[in-house]
Amino acid sequence: MRVELDHALLLAARGEMRRLVQSVDAESGLAVATSPVTLPSLAPLREKATWLHEQLPMVGNLAAIALLLDEDGDGTTVVTVPEGGWDAATLVGQAGDQRFGPGFVEATGLEGEELSALLLTLGSVGRDLPPGSAMTAAELRRFVVDHPRVATALQSTLPLGTGPAGSLRSLTGPFMTAPGGAAEVWDQRRADARELFASLSPDDAAILAMTYPSIVGNLAGVPFANRAHANTVNVVAALADERRELADLREQHARNQDDWHFLGLNNDDLEGPIGNLEDRISLYESILEDDRTIVFFDLAGDGAIAELHGTIDARTRNVGVLVPGTGSDLSNYEGGVARRSRGFVNTNAAGELAMVSWMGGDLPDDVVADAPFASYSLDLGPRLAEFSRDLDQEIGSATDSRPSVTVAGHSYGGAVVGRSELSGLVADRVLHIESAGMGHDVRDPDDLPDSQSSVDRYSMTAPGDIIELTQGVQIGDIGHGADPDHFDGTTRLHTGDRVDGSLNTGPDSHSGVFEEQSDAWRNMYEVFTGGVVETYRSPEYQVPRSPHGPAIPVQVGWQDDGERIDIR
Repeated sequence: MRVELDHALLLAARGEMRRLVQSVDAESGLAVATSPVTLPSLAPLREKATWLHEQLPMVGNLAAIALLLDEDGDGTTVVTVPEGGWDAATLVGQAGDQRFGPGFVEATGLEGEELSALLLTLGSVGRDLPPGSAMTAAELRRFVVDHPRVATALQSTLPLGTGPAGSLRSLTGPFMTAPGGAAEVWDQRRADARELFASLSPDDAAILAMTYPSIVGNLAGVPFANRAHANTVNVVAALADERRELADLREQHARNQDDWHFLGLNNDDLEGPIGNLEDRISLYESILEDDRTIVFFDLAGDGAIAELHGTIDARTRNVGVLVPGTGSDLSNYEGGVARRSRGFVNTNAAGELAMVSWMGGDLPDDVVADAPFASYSLDLGPRLAEFSRDLDQEIGSATDSRPSVTVAGHSYGGAVVGRSELSGLVADRVLHIESAGMGHDVRDPDDLPDSQSSVDRYSMTAPGDIIELTQGVQIGDIGHGADPDHFDGTTRLHTGDRVDGSLNTGPDSHSGVFEEQSDAWRNMYEVFTGGVVETYRSPEYQVPRSPHGPAIPVQVGWQDDGERIDIR
């Protein structure tokens, strides 16, 4: 037998049944409480109310089935009733798996009303449902945070059918190269993704993002707010995995307290991984608690992440992107590039500066073994350029004033920024901070494409930073192009003194330049905000007398005054 199911009617019926049950319970309870004698006539009525209440999950399941299998969007679904009668719980599981991928329902670990509520919510995008029949986006977010298994299951969802899910699927499939090349296709897909999410209500856009987090979280063109919705789900799943791994390592650590090996392979080797896990868990917990705007998230390798600090809206006058260097990964992201970016945003009380911390893939782990090689920047440079186009689109959609964009790279991050210029980085200003170089094979401005001709470039390298020894050195695959401080057209900036008045020089200056309110930090801030910068000042050295042979020159100050330039 074939039966037509109308999801709106079924949901309305469920609502009426629920209200009737509540009314019968309340009224009969009041009658029992106020009557001086027992009223036998109330017993059957309350039994019927109990029976009605027991049917609610079945009706909810039928409504979910009707919604999930409604491919043409007309609000109805025809299903075949098995000879043995309805088994709504089995049917809703099959419908969920058919819509979101094999094994999805089992992977959530949900059943009953929790399962039907989730499926109704995930299937609600672009559909007319009675008010209150599905969760809001905020309610879905809380539900996912409280149910990590649901987050993990959502990472395997596949967009099928028509409507918004079908449009999303079309943005990820293979394509034939357009007359303008692959770049033209990617630009069109970026525009189509923006248009898809902009066409939905804010709630529907957020729910669509959370329904397909593995696709939406890093998808070019998706509004940053919706990428953050998707990445909330991805972070919840990552947090659950990291917590399980940490529990295993802690158990192993406790079990192996007395282990020892003459090669040093003992329990101490677990302390580093445990510490890294604890740091990543702390990061994920902060992201969820503070509802941070994560616009890129990937656990491959050492992990990748990009985060928007502040907001991009009508007040925004400047947007900065900060790319970290060697040794950066998810375990130190919070105390490194994220903290530095937040510091710049928090200083701008007017809310006119937004920053992005961009760590879009693996960076070198070791200064000696990894950092000399260009392979990391060759991989990350094009990725950063692609992200700059997403950022440009986000800015264009959120503001009318077209804020200035500064992309800055610290240490190896400078080499990444340099290579991104070869791929057409969209930026008004580029800042090299204690940079490894202008990018592999970038030796002079003629090596850069025409798209970069209007970019203003700035650099700063503190005297005594050992990175000076590698700047401008390139042999084969080793090295990172020209020295940023002497690249034609680049303005070299003063690194100056620390907050306490001491010189910001020597090996510690490599990261010391980020000390908030120091001279170097103020120069960075002025570049990010389009203010007044101070140009390079030559170090002054003295040679102390020594009875024990040649003395080493010691910097005692600065020889000259820098020029103050308004870079607006």
